[in-house]
Amino acid sequence: MSRKNGRKSNEEYSAPQGADTVKEIKTSSESNYQQHQRYAQRPLRRVSNQQNQYQQYQQNPYQQYPNQPYQQNPYQQYPNQPYQQNPYQQNPNQPYQQNPYQQYPNQQYQQYNNYGNSQGGNYQGQQMYRQMNPNGNQMQRNPSAKNKGSGKKKKKKKTLGQSIRNLFPLREDSVGERIRKLVFLGSVVAIIICGYLVADYYLDLWKSRQLTDSIKNIYITYDRTDDNEQKSDGMEKYYTLLDGARKLLDMNEDSIGFITIEGTPIQNPVVKSTDNNKYLNLNFYGEESRAGTIFLDWRCNFDVVENHKLLLQNADNLVVYGHNMGDESMFGCLKYYQRNYNYYIEHPIIEFNSNYEVYKYKIFGVILVDAFDESDTKFDCWNKLYFDGENDFYEFVNEVKRRNIVLNDVDVKFGDPLLTLSTCNTTLGDNGRLLIIARRVRDGEDLLAGTQNASPNTNVKYPTLYYQTKSNESYDPTAPFEPYGP
Repeated sequence: MSRKNGRKSNEEYSAPQGADTVKEIKTSSESNYQQHQRYAQRPLRRVSNQQNQYQQYQQNPYQQYPNQPYQQNPYQQYPNQPYQQNPYQQNPNQPYQQNPYQQYPNQQYQQYNNYGNSQGGNYQGQQMYRQMNPNGNQMQRNPSAKNKGSGKKKKKKKTLGQSIRNLFPLREDSVGERIRKLVFLGSVVAIIICGYLVADYYLDLWKSRQLTDSIKNIYITYDRTDDNEQKSDGMEKYYTLLDGARKLLDMNEDSIGFITIEGTPIQNPVVKSTDNNKYLNLNFYGEESRAGTIFLDWRCNFDVVENHKLLLQNADNLVVYGHNMGDESMFGCLKYYQRNYNYYIEHPIIEFNSNYEVYKYKIFGVILVDAFDESDTKFDCWNKLYFDGENDFYEFVNEVKRRNIVLNDVDVKFGDPLLTLSTCNTTLGDNGRLLIIARRVRDGEDLLAGTQNASPNTNVKYPTLYYQTKSNESYDPTAPFEPYGP
């Protein structure tokens, strides 16, 4: 077998005459790489136009143009040097190491691109490979690992204005997307409004407490009740204006007194107007306020004095109104008399001063009524300001005792001036009213007498509305009852 320059002659590997394709003749003793080298050095032959549009098959992948002479293998630095080791082969003495782009070792040489076929690539695939690597450089082994996601377009970062505009319905949005955005915006608006209302409510309460505290401090600072002794001129009592009351009158001419329940938040000025609506939503200075101001029923006379003499007779039953505030301001703490009888034991005394006199009252009744009751449980306690006589008086106080939530030993006698504190209560919804009823402490009487043996009443006469919601409870009118009076 003839050799030339260490290679087999081209004639020995010529394909049979008339063949349309170039077929490789390989021997079992040659390695794949040797076959590739020998195969790459063969002369170019023409290919049938029926199989390929190109006139000449480009065999060597390192030869750029068909008519150029043989182009040196890039792994061989100088043409005259002996063959340079394949970079994919770790040791020269090891057998041929498989090309990483060849899937199986026993297959024919796999072209360095993904466009050739499994038998070494066709001419079109090689041309595409050259377009991808015009310098003949080796392709990256795994380009996606180096630049992961490089094929994806990077989204432009939205500006703050664009992000805000996207919260609103746009023309290109679908119907469902527009509905979703409208629902979202509605929810945001509702949350903002509710947050504002809640914040405004508690801010208003805070301002009201600050105002009440400042008025209380003024009243206490100038109050000299111990030094204020009323003088008698013959048969008539001589009234002198209290120092603290004078300061309150300078701030508001509607001021008629000051109420205190020791140990509770109730330490407030009391006003009186020409109706019972003015101070529902006005503070002591006449400014808008949800807490309002504690006020006396406009029909009640309370130490109306002129020239140091009592001008009008005081009401037999002074009715004072105040809101049931959530922060326990105004009359917000009165609900604890209903919930816990021990609260009554700890706070049984109310101090209600007029502008001229200091008065103390002892609580004997804690009752719950329906403001709009028209049934047989109706109790028109708000209109009982003046009593027609002894029977009328005892009829009123005994009805209070039947409805009393807290039993006690405080005695009530005809002629005792009464005080009623009225506030809203949620037990009966919007109709509920809680009333704390007390009688004035008599001269020389022990303040706590009859208040320390309190206990809950197990047979309370509640309004009809209460029993409609509490079907398991009822009032027994035949149960033992000890009335006030002779």
